[in-house]
Amino acid sequence: MRSPKALILPFFCEGYDREEALAQLDRVANLIQKAGVETETAELICDVKEAEAASLAYNPFRYDLAVLYPTTWSEPRLACVAARQFFGKPLAIWCVDEFVYQGRRVEMSAAPAAAALHGSLQEMGVMSELFVGQTPDEERDGRFFALADAARALSLLRGAKFGFYGQNFNGITAADFDLSLLRRRFGTEVYTFDGSDLIRRMESLDPASPAFLAERERVSALLAGSTGEHLDRIVRMCLGLRDTVAEYDLCALDVRCHTEFSQSYGLSACIPLSVLGNDFTTSCEADLPVIFTQYLLHLLSGGKVAAYVDLRTFHKDGMDVGACGMAPSSLTGNKIEVSGPEAPGNGNPPGFLCNKSSFNPGRVSLARVLKFPAGKLGLHFTPATAEKMSGPIQEMGCPFYPMARVKPDMPMDRFLENVGANHYALVYDDVTLAADFFCRYAGMDLIR
Repeated sequence: MRSPKALILPFFCEGYDREEALAQLDRVANLIQKAGVETETAELICDVKEAEAASLAYNPFRYDLAVLYPTTWSEPRLACVAARQFFGKPLAIWCVDEFVYQGRRVEMSAAPAAAALHGSLQEMGVMSELFVGQTPDEERDGRFFALADAARALSLLRGAKFGFYGQNFNGITAADFDLSLLRRRFGTEVYTFDGSDLIRRMESLDPASPAFLAERERVSALLAGSTGEHLDRIVRMCLGLRDTVAEYDLCALDVRCHTEFSQSYGLSACIPLSVLGNDFTTSCEADLPVIFTQYLLHLLSGGKVAAYVDLRTFHKDGMDVGACGMAPSSLTGNKIEVSGPEAPGNGNPPGFLCNKSSFNPGRVSLARVLKFPAGKLGLHFTPATAEKMSGPIQEMGCPFYPMARVKPDMPMDRFLENVGANHYALVYDDVTLAADFFCRYAGMDLIR
């Protein structure tokens, strides 16, 4: 994933030490760059004419956020003019409030300028975040880079493309989510395909081709257990899905498996999606809000693999969670432990093969985008701890699933009060700060 991109707009008032102002600006810009944010710095802006020129010189779509940097006292109107094209995008106001100069503690009124600018933007209804320090401490450092991650997520969602094979039959269907709202609010597009297109792609593959042989080797290396006669079709599904992603430039792909593939075709998508989920965001059951949340957590975490899970059982201090048979293998010890239809009485054919590997233990974020009347959106979110299950649990009539015991940082009664669906997205990272910033600038409620 690319680095966040920031434009630094510096401001200066004649009469102060220009060389010292430039030196401080360079030090902070280097700090930001070393921490993984790509930066471009404009010339010092000293008057309205220069601010006007800056507002015309920089295309806001080339950057994720703007850093407004008063090196000295500076009239707030300069930044309001120079950065007006960035209003609505994440804005960071950063200044050095004091420093040592020739053995003395001094300052150049940068902090008063930053405070005045923050207040001016607030009065205009423009959101911004205030950061102070020449070498920011860990807490401030964390806030700024969480803002950069949120800003990058907002940019990358613009033009992101999700693909769906099939649509669902209940309240979590892609068609039940307002696609116009998704496009207007985030710029995200959705492509839907019929399952027959995937079968056509699968059957047209040459099993002697280098791509097929390479995919077969990749799949076989991840398997812990036999898929029997179904390995060939699993490889074909993996390649067919990869081809779809490449052809439509998709960042996330969902397959409605049950019942068209799992029963009618005789091959579930669990194992192929467990393989592919390491390379791009995968999900199933045509749940658009959850795959959107998965991709969002992928972005907020800087590119980590995101999965989805069912909330399956509830306990006093946590819950047992697990998808109905898929989990990216990198989140389950880099192996796919094959589980077959131990209870065929439920109508599941021999090709109903699941990944039953346990999820890795560790710190996670659990979230789901929720929709409310009148187009209102919220993000139900909690950091949590994932632990291995104390013992297996099985949905009656089905194979074993990949599972974990997840203990939210919040009390369970508070989590359950806001539960919005059975599917939640999961990533192995605490992205609380970035999620908070994202919701603020996306106009969503962060529900915790």
